[in-house]
Amino acid sequence: MAKFRAENTINGREARLFLNGEEIAYAKSFEATIEKNKADVNILGNRWTGKKTTGLSGTGTVTLYKVTSRFTKMILEYADSGKEVYFTLQGVLDDPGSGRGTERVTLLNCNIDSVKIGQFDVEAEALEEEVPFTFEGAEIPEALKEDF
Repeated sequence: MAKFRAENTINGREARLFLNGEEIAYAKSFEATIEKNKADVNILGNRWTGKKTTGLSGTGTVTLYKVTSRFTKMILEYADSGKEVYFTLQGVLDDPGSGRGTERVTLLNCNIDSVKIGQFDVEAEALEEEVPFTFEGAEIPEALKEDF
């Protein structure tokens, strides 16, 4: 069995985020989750409720330093034209100190759920905005190493 070493952990600061191929340098954090949608299946003679996977749904959140109105403009484009704005997000983990390799996670058909239209905070040293979104597909063209 391989022995885990602390140096194999990945420094989260070594990540980068891209929107339609353009790096979002003002991103602070990124998280995406794929959840299985399941239907209950009751079976005669069995007290347990079975589960049947019927599909998937993807949700995520990007936290950004407030330095642009880019995401607000995406929502307003829909408000003005009725045309939805879809985009691709790609998160890249590449910590050269860990030796685990590079992981690229690409999220397809991303669509914003909500944005703050205005924000002020006299106590904040740096304003942040959280942008929740959904996505309809994912790829991992490069993955971290499986063995130590």
